[in-house]
Amino acid sequence: MVSANSLSTAEIQLIKGMLNLTPRLKDQQVLAYFSRPHRDLNHRLIGQIRKNQIFSSEVPAPEVATRAFMAAWEIAPYPDPHYFAPNWGRSIRSSKGQRFLFLDWWPVGQGLFSSGAIVMGNGPRFSWIYDCGTSSRECILDSALGDCQQRREDLGLSTLDLAVLSHFDKDHISGFSRLVGTMPIRMVLLPYLTLFQRLILAIQQGVAADDAIFEFYVDPVAYLTNLDGSAIGQIVFVPPSEPDDDPPAAPIEPGPDPEGLIELPLKFEGGDPPEGAEDEGYGQMIGRQVQYLRRGGTITIPPLWEFVSYNDARMLPNVTAAFKRGASSLVDDLLHSVSTRQSSLDKLKALYDKHFGTSSVRRNIISLFLYSGPLDQTASLLFHASTHATGLAAGTNRFAQMYTGDGSICAGQQFTDFSQHYTPGNRLQRAGILQVMHHGAKGNWHAGLGSSLRPEASIFSSDPGHRKYKHPHSPVLRDFWPFHPIQVDDSRGFHTIALF
Repeated sequence: MVSANSLSTAEIQLIKGMLNLTPRLKDQQVLAYFSRPHRDLNHRLIGQIRKNQIFSSEVPAPEVATRAFMAAWEIAPYPDPHYFAPNWGRSIRSSKGQRFLFLDWWPVGQGLFSSGAIVMGNGPRFSWIYDCGTSSRECILDSALGDCQQRREDLGLSTLDLAVLSHFDKDHISGFSRLVGTMPIRMVLLPYLTLFQRLILAIQQGVAADDAIFEFYVDPVAYLTNLDGSAIGQIVFVPPSEPDDDPPAAPIEPGPDPEGLIELPLKFEGGDPPEGAEDEGYGQMIGRQVQYLRRGGTITIPPLWEFVSYNDARMLPNVTAAFKRGASSLVDDLLHSVSTRQSSLDKLKALYDKHFGTSSVRRNIISLFLYSGPLDQTASLLFHASTHATGLAAGTNRFAQMYTGDGSICAGQQFTDFSQHYTPGNRLQRAGILQVMHHGAKGNWHAGLGSSLRPEASIFSSDPGHRKYKHPHSPVLRDFWPFHPIQVDDSRGFHTIALF
């Protein structure tokens, strides 16, 4: 224990780690992390440590552990320094060392922008984002993008390993074009839709033909690769899940930690293009930059982590043969005649309304579910700090995340299929951090879902004061009330740091 006038060994090591950081911290800034009520510390003490006048034999904490401690302190002041000491991880688990997990749901109002990162004590690191957009004020999104970038810089993350776009709604992708230009991206994961389905979504979203984002609906590959500053390694499409698909296999047994690596491997199970994909304009890129995930396939980052996607085919826009016949010439004009593009889009919308009725807008919302969690089914939290109260505690193995975007988990067969997809490897049971579907909309939920999933954190990313949507809806909020509901809005996000 730390006495009133002394520092523990762990604190000394962390102070030395802070003194090694660039840009250089002032002594008073360092002291702030170790000041406590009823504890008398003087900034001259930090100066003496800096000059090696005292505690000269103690080694500095590694930069990874030092920055993790500072981030934890910002989330919940006074984290126990012993969890961040250089030798703590090796003394507990000599073969694995320290593994820090950072999870952030950024405040973007009516939208969704989430990021995660794993930083290992011996250097390797991995990061991801899930969606990046808002239908609230763009300045809110700009602020969130800046805060996310600062987090990445603090953790030494120069590359984004995985970027996932759950679907094509503007409030989930509006900030992605700005994010693409700020860093290289190793892989972008997208749900697969045919050209007709994408154009229907553009109609449902009210996207104009002269809107820059319209190009994303016409050809997502060309749009992403042609953005200013774009440096994308691979674009991987997730085909729609079918009722007869085999569920993903249980996680592979994790191997030893990699030695000498900074960039962890990113592996995925490739598959054949869906029927109709040969009509896409980027077919010649198959096997190089554009690939398809095998049905039931996973994305793994051995030996640490995995991502398991689920693309519910029920949510795909309905493209009947009759509509396709009537729309074919209009779609051809959209692709090849820029001057008449808006008039062709207007005619396509009128045809769509004739076939499906105006009430069908937003009826067919597709969203790519994503499970994110450790390969080791026995992995447990050793320490965690969060900005909100959660059910997470040291020793739990329920710290995997379930991202749902604007998806639906309705009662009956839809819930059964979703559950079966994530049953192998106890993934659904271990997914204790849930992003509640569609900002908490009651049309994407069924009564009792909270009790079925029993999350340790139920995250509602929405703007309750939005003039139109007013999410979350009260029945959904009541259903998740016993399971630590967390409102992420236009001013406050949800942030967690953990050691596992």
